[in-house]
Amino acid sequence: MSQPPRFFIDPSQIAGAQIVITGDDVRHIRTVLRMGPGDMLALLDGKGMEYGARITESGRDGIVCEMVIQAKHEITGPRVTLGQGIAKADKMDWIVQKAAELGATTVVPLVTERTIVKVRDEKQRVGRWQKIAREAAMQSRRLDIPVVGTVMSYDRFLANLVPGPASLFLMPWEEGTRPLKDVLRSYPAAADITVLIGPEGGFSLSEAKAAQDRGFQAASLGPHILRTETAAVAVLSMIRYEYT
Repeated sequence: MSQPPRFFIDPSQIAGAQIVITGDDVRHIRTVLRMGPGDMLALLDGKGMEYGARITESGRDGIVCEMVIQAKHEITGPRVTLGQGIAKADKMDWIVQKAAELGATTVVPLVTERTIVKVRDEKQRVGRWQKIAREAAMQSRRLDIPVVGTVMSYDRFLANLVPGPASLFLMPWEEGTRPLKDVLRSYPAAADITVLIGPEGGFSLSEAKAAQDRGFQAASLGPHILRTETAAVAVLSMIRYEYT
């Protein structure tokens, strides 16, 4: 039996045994999936709770569901923050999508010395990236939705970091000599991992030094220079491999 489609909801949409779905998901359920009363959905609150719900009413402005079953799932693995130098064209969309699929908890778009893109419509762009992250989380059957932060300067991002006892700060860099896999295996109990990825052109020497001064470990991804979007996927994939 195929599993029911999954959608994220806010806890405020739950009233007793009734759940009301609103927004863009209504059109998708009604028009794209052609679902209606009697059909089952899997609804997640983004914090580990999953509800099996049956549609009872379907209208253009909202879909009313009756909760049939609920289950609590544990969200495992380290929390991963990706500080991503803003990339050109649609590369950033792709990076956010893949970061969501690969388990990143937070994506922070960074303006660095070599950032080419000028984000003039920040609210709209971040909103778009958040929507991409939400859709990727649903498609990949995640229990939570990654948060896309506001556009931030590189210096401010570093200054705001608060290391904890189980933190690991990583900066893949062409000047790094220690293989990333060795770094990861040295921190088997890491609970919070922060990854810095530069834009096209990478980080400047002063930026790399500033990161190292804040506790980032310069790690090598091998002998080849990777594109910014490839580097992000490579690092997140290795983290997922090591900690799952």
